[in-house]
Amino acid sequence: MALSVQYLYNYTINMFRLKLVAGKDGLNKYVSWMCYTEDPDTIEFIRGSELAITTGLNVFRHSQNTDDKSSEYIAEFLSRTISELVNRNASGLIVNVGKYIDTIPVSIIALCDRLQFPLFTMPWEIHTIDLMQEVCNKIVNDNQKHKTLEQSFYEAIFRPKSFDVSCFENTSFANANEFSIILMKIPENLFENNSDRLQHYIDYSFNPKIGLSPVDFCWFIFNEKIVYILHTDGRDTAALMNKAAKNDKHFAGSRIAVSAVCRSYKELGSEFDHADFALDFCNSDNTLCDYNSLGVYKIFAEVKNRSVLQNFYNEVLGKLDSLGKAKRDDYLATLKLYADFGGRIQKTAEENAAHRNTINYRIHRISEILKIDLQNSENMYKIQTALHIKKLLDEVKN
Repeated sequence: MALSVQYLYNYTINMFRLKLVAGKDGLNKYVSWMCYTEDPDTIEFIRGSELAITTGLNVFRHSQNTDDKSSEYIAEFLSRTISELVNRNASGLIVNVGKYIDTIPVSIIALCDRLQFPLFTMPWEIHTIDLMQEVCNKIVNDNQKHKTLEQSFYEAIFRPKSFDVSCFENTSFANANEFSIILMKIPENLFENNSDRLQHYIDYSFNPKIGLSPVDFCWFIFNEKIVYILHTDGRDTAALMNKAAKNDKHFAGSRIAVSAVCRSYKELGSEFDHADFALDFCNSDNTLCDYNSLGVYKIFAEVKNRSVLQNFYNEVLGKLDSLGKAKRDDYLATLKLYADFGGRIQKTAEENAAHRNTINYRIHRISEILKIDLQNSENMYKIQTALHIKKLLDEVKN
């Protein structure tokens, strides 16, 4: 979980008399840590998403060394500092005003507004170390709460006997009456197994693109999948996530699936399985799948032993496997259309772009090979079920 600039601003505004002077459109940025900087040339060492603070000491040093006390250098110094911070994906800048920098130049306010980069001032009599300590402690405490919440959800999903519902007290999930799970299958070996870098990227680069408040969800990584738990219906969020992933430099091509809504922590394990099942129906053309949209396949999701499904298919349609692959696939495609159109030969022929006599011949041959009457409704129900199973098994294999 991560804290936003807006949250930390609200949290510290009275204690440290912060004032937002520019970049209000960037207050939704997340903050990973605080850093102190006086030299734009050292900003290259930050990781990204830091909230920076400066006193403008370099302005004083410059005036001492060059005897240049012009206000133009203040604007130049702040412009260089802010540009470097933006290039390194920092979240904002606090200027400790009153000694080296008295006021923020109008040009810098315009620059931060244009870049949507939050810029704050703090009175000189407030010590920078006090603010940094307070904010960093808040971040550490929040990270610890997230780890605890993450572990609790892991147990609720995978080790329900170890789960203790009291872990959710004083969290946004405490009084929730509905839950959903989103799974995001990410490219293998992303960031070369550097889990810290991957987690930092998810928290401070990808998750902000979704637009959710950090209190709306919890996430962790499991088997090269990002597991998101929400206390709302996750379908809208999954759509936003899918759109963000398509435009993301690392997550483009990721597959995303969303579970149904459940009403209890006890059902989270089942909903994880449902979302994991739905992932099998994602492909390069359709990277998002909603478990609720799977229709009859939701029944198959409850069959944990896939060999049961394979055996049913073999019993009903397995004899067609004796044909060559091309002919078998052609017969199966014809049989599916025949079943979909309720046994209407003419409609099947039109949809298959084939002559009516050709379809009649194929249906007759299929009936002979399978040794069943295709006019019998019970037989056709079995065939439709077997065709659905084949699609499922093919999706899983692919």
